[in-house]
Amino acid sequence: MNLEAASKDLQDAMTVMAHLEKRQSELALEHSERIVKLEAESASFSHRTEQNLAEITDKLNGLIGYVGNWKQPPQQPS
Repeated sequence: MNLEAASKDLQDAMTVMAHLEKRQSELALEHSERIVKLEAESASFSHRTEQNLAEITDKLNGLIGYVGNWKQPPQQPS
């Protein structure tokens, strides 16, 4: 193998490596952006879940208070 062929092979290998590195960088950026989006969606979901839980708790407490004010009929002695 002569020097020119070795130089061409080395250039080809470097070109392939550069393309691979570029693609890996693009994938890393895409994954990073996806993670940020998922974290934002997760935070939004958690917030909505907390709001729903608070609303259910308020309604349940109101119902407990309403039922607690009912008068019990007198018990018949056995």
